Amino acid sequence: MISPDIVGLLWAFMATIGFGLLFKAPIRDLPFAALGGALAWGSYLFFKLLNASDSQSYFAASIIVGLYTEMASVILKRPATLFIISAIIPLVPGAGMYRTMFEAVMGDAEASAKTGFMTLSLAGAIAGGLAVASAISRILWHRKPFIMVKAPKQQKNER
Repeated sequence: MISPDIVGLLWAFMATIGFGLLFKAPIRDLPFAALGGALAWGSYLFFKLLNASDSQSYFAASIIVGLYTEMASVILKRPATLFIISAIIPLVPGAGMYRTMFEAVMGDAEASAKTGFMTLSLAGAIAGGLAVASAISRILWHRKPFIMVKAPKQQKNER
């Protein structure tokens, strides 16, 4: 019997392909984006296994998938957003957004606020993780070579 975590990784892979098609990503780049989606979900599950909180798990998984997509963009010479947008889909807290609105419509302001705060904290963790990954990748891969340029010699004014 297949482990539920393996099934979850396969679903993340397939969902990422679906969203890549929806976002009109080039077909040749879909496998790399889908691998990023499976990596995102697998990283989240790994950090949950280590008893990290949801926010910490989302943050760490976002850093990992962000570094993967930045590295893929350098190797494949494609924009990083091409991979990031699709690969981050498995982490998007869509159910939390739905529950927040559901509780608000049902009139339970306290439950709506609680769920909404948790959803926003997860979205913030994703954004923060991607920002950290982008900063790290700029340091590691996108650094321009430092070239020492000599200043021109100044000529003496003769009178």
